[in-house]
Amino acid sequence: MKKITILFIVGILIGSTMGAIGTQGKQGTPQSLLEHLSTPSIEKQTVNNDGYLLIELTGTSTFQTTAGQPQLPKLVRTIELPFGATNIRVSLTPSGISTQHVDQEIRPAQQMVPLTDESQSSAASTTIKDTAVYAMTTPYPETWYTTSIGVGLNKNNEHVTFVSVHYYPIRYTPATGTLQIASDAELSITYSAPTQSPFPLKSEYNLVIIAPKSFEQALQPLIEHKNSYGILTVLKTTEDIYNEFSGVDKPEKIKYFIKNAIETWGVEYVLLVGGLKNVVFAKPRDNPNEGTKGWYLPARYTNLYDNPKFPLNAESTLYDPGVLSDLYFADIYEAGGNFSSWDPNGDGIFAAWRMEGYENDTGIDMYPDVALGRLACTSVNEVRTVVKKIINYETTTFGSEWFKKMTVISGDGFLDQTDLNIHWDTNSVSNGSYTIYDQSSNPSHEYGPIEVTNITVDKAQATQLTFNHNDNQRIHSYPGLPIAEIV
Repeated sequence: MKKITILFIVGILIGSTMGAIGTQGKQGTPQSLLEHLSTPSIEKQTVNNDGYLLIELTGTSTFQTTAGQPQLPKLVRTIELPFGATNIRVSLTPSGISTQHVDQEIRPAQQMVPLTDESQSSAASTTIKDTAVYAMTTPYPETWYTTSIGVGLNKNNEHVTFVSVHYYPIRYTPATGTLQIASDAELSITYSAPTQSPFPLKSEYNLVIIAPKSFEQALQPLIEHKNSYGILTVLKTTEDIYNEFSGVDKPEKIKYFIKNAIETWGVEYVLLVGGLKNVVFAKPRDNPNEGTKGWYLPARYTNLYDNPKFPLNAESTLYDPGVLSDLYFADIYEAGGNFSSWDPNGDGIFAAWRMEGYENDTGIDMYPDVALGRLACTSVNEVRTVVKKIINYETTTFGSEWFKKMTVISGDGFLDQTDLNIHWDTNSVSNGSYTIYDQSSNPSHEYGPIEVTNITVDKAQATQLTFNHNDNQRIHSYPGLPIAEIV
């Protein structure tokens, strides 16, 4: 790609946390946060032979990626507020706005490429633009920013509210080739702090195991093992859950129990135990929402129908009718600390998207509120086997030499001579010993260390020339080592 620096707006996205105004106050009182955003330097790139331009922001790698629409850079800020925060209001005001004309169109974002044969993948990866968007006489995106709010666990395993702000400091009017560029912006967030927390100060249990009663005896050694290591563990059978909790179906009853376990016991981890009752004959899906009859422990299915614009074959009706998702059981809360049902419109279809005859379920939270996994065992014997393996692993691994070793399967392609434009021509060079000096550089004229290779030219012998593809030594700054070396 040909790279031309066209504009520098000095500055960075300031800070990893927001400065607070009035953060000290009584619970339930309005709170305010304010942050100043500065746009990093901007660069243009001519993309291959398509004639499109790609605009980038230094130090960022996030873009608008709606297929076929202009791929413009964006700055993403995720701010953590207290769990249960309400009346959240986000405002972003850009400033220092300038305009600039570009002669070439901004590159459209590519659509997803299906995992299929080479010819179909090649066709799907062709750059296709949304003609309606590229005919717009108003700026794209329509607004300077978008926001989303969710509730989940942060990196410290704390329940928080996430406010995600996607800021587009560059907007593009395709019909006129005009860029609007904001050098700065003021981000303001106001909210009402929660008056109380639903979570206990001290955990009664750390881990709850959910399984059918038929697995209870086989799981007892695991429960005793976890408790002996200080991980307070308890088993709750599906039979008890169905009798004690309400819900539209069995998966929702289990989810309501998990919510209760978090708020009553302070549970941090949930282990679901149970897969299909028979991997050959069991029916995995009873209806659009669940698999229950054929499962030891039910599964929740989504209804995210994907009827792709570029199908994998000639069938125009090809689609993915949704998949099972245990994220459903981990995503307990949504904004405001309310229960996340995954059926926000209440039409009885969970996680619906593009399902004919049904409204899309927009705004599903998707943030996990508890660490959750499943042992998809299909029999009591499988439960016993897995339990033994877990206990053996956790009791014999520490300090073992084998634990420090691993076997992986990987591959690496070498950028051949055509791609690297490497030429090896010794016609004008006499026989003798020579030294080749190899050095990398970047467009800012920063140079890396010099690699030295000694060679012998003897035209009476066959050429022996090899390359070392040492991209494992790549670093994220200059100077760095050359990626391809003559060895």
